[in-house]
Amino acid sequence: MRGSPPEPVAPAAPLSEAEALSALVARLKAKVESYLESRHDAQEQHDHLQHVAARTRWLYSNELQRQAAGGEVTISAHDNDLIEACVFSHDMGKWIPRNELHAIFSDERTMLEPIFRELRFSPDQQELLLLGIRRRFHLPQDGFTPEYDAAHHLVSAYMLATQDDLAFHSLSPADQLQLVNMVVGHQFGSYFKGSLLSLSLHDREVTTGMLVDSARSDRLAGDVLSSVFHDADISDLLFVGSVENLADGTERLHSGGLVKILLINFTNLLHGAPQAPANLDEVLLSCQSTVNNACKEFLTPTAIECGQVWREEARGFMDAIRQPGPTAKINAALTAAGQSPSERRLAVRALIYSYAMEFLKGGES
Repeated sequence: MRGSPPEPVAPAAPLSEAEALSALVARLKAKVESYLESRHDAQEQHDHLQHVAARTRWLYSNELQRQAAGGEVTISAHDNDLIEACVFSHDMGKWIPRNELHAIFSDERTMLEPIFRELRFSPDQQELLLLGIRRRFHLPQDGFTPEYDAAHHLVSAYMLATQDDLAFHSLSPADQLQLVNMVVGHQFGSYFKGSLLSLSLHDREVTTGMLVDSARSDRLAGDVLSSVFHDADISDLLFVGSVENLADGTERLHSGGLVKILLINFTNLLHGAPQAPANLDEVLLSCQSTVNNACKEFLTPTAIECGQVWREEARGFMDAIRQPGPTAKINAALTAAGQSPSERRLAVRALIYSYAMEFLKGGES
C-alpha cells in the first residue's frame, strides 16, 4: 500500500522590515565574534564596540531631545537595531581575513560597477578601495598597510553588499541606504587623510582625490543617526576607559579608544609596519595628534559641547604616561632583549592598562 503523498510545505512568510533588521544584527554579531576570537586585540575591540554603542545611544537621545525642545523622547526599537547593525559592521573591513576577502572580491570592473553604484561610492572612493585591497593582497603575509587602513570603512560597506551569508538585501531599501551611510560616514578624517598625504609624497597611485574623499562628513548633513554614530566613534578616541567592579572584589579595565590606538601604534612599531612610528616618542606624538584633532570633526551640538571635557581627559592621560617613570618602563618593555615582538607587546599592554587604571581611579602613574 502506498503511503500518502507528503503534505506540501508552505513557503515561509517574508520577514517584516523589523524582523529582517533584527536578523541581520544577529548575523553580524556572529560574524564579528568569529573575526575577533583569534585576534590579539580582541578585548580592546570588544570594549570599543560596547563603548561606541553606548555613546551613540546617548548622543542620539540628546539630539532627539534637542529636536523635541526638551520633551521626553525614547529611541525607537528600529533605530536601536540600526545602531546595533552599524556597531557590528563599521569595522568589519579591518578584521576580515585576507583569504575571505579574496573570496568576495573581483578586480573585474564590470562586476564591481553595480556594487559601487549601489553603495554610491565616488570615483575616488572606488580607487581608494581598489588600491587598499590590492596593497593588502600583495603583502608577503597578511598584515597592516596604511592604504587599506584608510579604506577600511569602504571595505566594510562592500562586505555588507557582497557577503551572501549576511543577507543584507533582505532589508528595506531605506534601511540599506541608512546603514551604508552610517558605515561609510563613520571615518575619522584627520588621521587617515594625514596617512594618505604622507604616502602621496612618494607614491603616485595615492591621489589628491583619495585624500579628499577618504572621509566626507559633509555628506551626513541632515542625517542625525549617521552624524551621531560618526561622533560616537570619534569621541571614543578621547576615552581612556572605564573600571568595572567585579563580584569577587577585583577590578577590570574596559579600555577606551585612546588606549586602543596607543596599543595599535605600539603593535605596528614592534612589527615594523609601513609608516609605523619608529619609537615611543613618535607613538605618543601620533596619539597626541589624534587627541588634538578629534574635537575638530564633531558634527552634532552635543558632541561639540562635550568635546572639550573629553579632550582634557585624554590630554591628562597622555601627560601621565609621558612622565619619566612610565616612559622608562615602556621603553624597557619595547626594547627587551631576547623577547619576541608579541611578548614585548604583551608587556607594553600590561603597563598601559595599569597606567589607565591608576589614571581613572585618580592615582598617579
